[in-house]
Amino acid sequence: MNIVNKDELCPVCGFNFYAKFNAKPWGKRMPADEICPSCGIQFGYDDTAGGDLKDRSCIYKEWREKWIKGGMKWYSRGMKQPKDWDAKDQLKKIIKTAKWVV
Repeated sequence: MNIVNKDELCPVCGFNFYAKFNAKPWGKRMPADEICPSCGIQFGYDDTAGGDLKDRSCIYKEWREKWIKGGMKWYSRGMKQPKDWDAKDQLKKIIKTAKWVV
């Protein structure tokens, strides 16, 4: 069984960001500056929130709602969607583990 630290997941969609990029979306107050291939958020650009973690939580919630309303489609054109990718299962991971989900 693979245990994943919630800090390794995309806080918007639950994509295992660490497994793909060998980096956390945010680590020690520094962003990965990568774009989540699943939902499209760019860490350090779309979610800076002036460094305010509470505001960042709101950004993630709003981005998540937009992604869900848009049909939870795979964002990346350059990175192929994994064959076993399931947006709903992925989203469940983040809802169960994320402290920032409101």
